[in-house]
Formats: sequence, C-alpha cells, structure tokens
Amino acid sequence: MILQSRNDYETSEEFREKFIETITPGVIKRVDFIQWRAIEQKTEKYNLLLNFFKQLNGINKEDCINQIADGMLSADKPFEIIKTAFELLGHTGKTYVSDQDYMDFKLISERELDGVLARYIATVLFELGIYEILNLEISDYFTGVQVGLETHRRKNVGGTAFSVVVKNELMNLVKHLNDNGHEIFLLEQEKIYFSDKKTSKTVDFCLRYKKRSIGIEVNFYTASGSKPTEIKRSYGHVNKEFEQVDVVLAWITDGIGYLVMKKSLKEARDIHKNTYNFKMMCEHFEKDVVDYFELA
Repeated sequence: MILQSRNDYETSEEFREKFIETITPGVIKRVDFIQWRAIEQKTEKYNLLLNFFKQLNGINKEDCINQIADGMLSADKPFEIIKTAFELLGHTGKTYVSDQDYMDFKLISERELDGVLARYIATVLFELGIYEILNLEISDYFTGVQVGLETHRRKNVGGTAFSVVVKNELMNLVKHLNDNGHEIFLLEQEKIYFSDKKTSKTVDFCLRYKKRSIGIEVNFYTASGSKPTEIKRSYGHVNKEFEQVDVVLAWITDGIGYLVMKKSLKEARDIHKNTYNFKMMCEHFEKDVVDYFELA
C-alpha cells in the first residue's frame, strides 16, 4: 500500500527533485562537532601511560623494543599499554592486520602475556612508527590524534542522532493522536513476522493501532551508503509480505550523502514509494498515519 502523500508525485524524478530540495544536510550540532571536553578527559586519563612512552625518547631501537616489552610484562594491565600505543598510531579498530600480522585485541586482552608475545607486539609497534612519535610532545600529539579520530566518530553518530530526531517526532505524533482519543503505540526494534509465521524483519520503529502497523526504517547518510541498493534488492519483496499481515513499511532517510546518490534515490523510490526525508515526514507523515489507520 502506498501512503496518501506519497502519491503526490507523478514520477520518481519529481519525487527526487523535491527530496533534494528539502534535504537536511546534517544533524550533529556545532557544539558536538569536536568533543573537546571528552578529549581533555581522555588525555588526562591516559597521562600515566603517555609518560611511559615519553621516557623512551632518545634510546636506540633494540632498547626501545625491550623496554616496551618489559613494560607490558610488568604492568598489571598490559593491554592498556598496547591500546594506548595503537591509539597514538591513530588506530582504534578491534583488530590490527597487515601482510604479516593479525591481532585480535579482544583475544590479546583476555590472555596472559608472555615474553614471546610481548616482544612480538613491541616489535610491531616499533615498525609501525611508535619510535617516530617519541620525538614529539606526546600529550599534544595524542590530543591531535583524538581530534583526527572525531571524523570517524561523526560518521558513526550521525545515524544515531538522526534516529533520535525521528523518534522524538514520532513520540510527538503519537502523543497528539492519543490526546485525541486514539490508542496508538510506538515500538522500537520491533520484529514483524511474515504470513508464514517464521520469516521476519526487524524495523527501527513501529506504529501500531489495533491490528494494523506501520514499520519504519531510519537511515542518515553523510556519504554514499548501501540502503538504496538494499531497497532495490529486497524491499519489493518485503512490501508484499507486509501487506499480507496488515503492515505498511515507511522509510525515513536524509543527509548530504544523497547529493551523490541521486540516481540510487530515484531507483529506490521506483520500488519503494513510501520514502520520506525528515522535512517530508514532518509535513505529511501524521496525515498519512491518520489516513492509513482510518482515524479521521
């Protein structure tokens, strides 16, 4: 089923133009662009470990490797030294890999460090460039690394921030309708079963009224992403399955990434008509909910 306002566009090209015209480029507030207080607190917390690396300045390669290894072996929490070293190198992933190495940090943190492993890790850190960092003012350098890592953080939190914005709008919508005598429920991470009672799809949010539901998927893109391709691949099937159990699927998505995904946006809308950006949602979604649930 196509929600009422989504029929207002004669073509997917027309929808795309309106979508791009009303796009919300970003949702992260200026004050959250760089989390300076969190960086300051982290630098203070790591000061003891940073001091460990400061004392290695000026020694030769062999002594540097030996002292890093000895430091890990003598520490109550050797993984803290390893974690700090990799963070100084700008690496915060769950693993480190190269053409010679594979380190699973979770496994390393859980096992007892022996001399062989300690020297291996110390050698890897040296060859990755930890020695070059020792010639710098490490505390300032560490702060600089944290600022650089903020770009990665912003990519991860953009989608979360958008989900919060959408959730707040949905909560206001539900409150307004319930204040008018309708018993509508807002659910999160709701599993919706297909007609076979076995296959299911979990949606980010779900509006439920009596025996009918609207499943809602939420995505935000600061760069190109996979969701338009996923829609082309699977949403046609999901829509058909949902209709059999009195559920309609809506997709609320936004972000500056769509400026480089215009073709995919048009193709996604060809298959999934119930697509909104945030401004479209604010303007039309409540009316569409009222119409679908037959509340008027």
